[in-house]
Amino acid sequence: ERLERVLRPKVDAAWNLHELTRDLDLAAFALFSSSSGVFGGPGQGNYAAANAFLDALAAHRRAEGLTATSLAWGLWAGAGMGSTLDEADIARMRRAGLPPLPVAEGLALLDTALTVDEAALVPMRVDLAALRTQAAQGAVSPLFRGLVRVPARRAVDAVVPGGETGLAGRLAGLSESEQERLLLDLVRGQVATVLGYAGA
Repeated sequence: ERLERVLRPKVDAAWNLHELTRDLDLAAFALFSSSSGVFGGPGQGNYAAANAFLDALAAHRRAEGLTATSLAWGLWAGAGMGSTLDEADIARMRRAGLPPLPVAEGLALLDTALTVDEAALVPMRVDLAALRTQAAQGAVSPLFRGLVRVPARRAVDAVVPGGETGLAGRLAGLSESEQERLLLDLVRGQVATVLGYAGA
């Protein structure tokens, strides 16, 4: 049911439009996709799949010699699905380096996108400073790693007598209660990072 609710208006509608217009000499065939199809997102598998289909349809049309551009939009400020998000959601996206796109900027990107000879584009705002912060914490998305330097990971934990390194090495010399405390602090720290809290 969840898949049908999302796939029907996107996949079925786009495919039907493709079929009905494939013999026409169209000036443009623009599909409004979402960056969720490119980057994914928790709880958005159905939505991501529908949008990935639109991107693939644009490539398919191009392969057939037909016009097509799929725009995998990022979040718009105060418009569309972004209008239902609360301040906490917006703040989380900003911390992730993905601030909302002002409407005027989005419209300008639409005009520009229709002049670019590419099947799929991702018009969205990216905050490089926020991505650098994410990278420093080791939390930047692999798709953004080409935009910012990701610090090299180095093993800094000492090797314990049994040859264990990393977390296992840190836990090896501790009592059961100390191990539990270390793990609890580690989990709280990770959850705080994900939720955007200042500390564990």
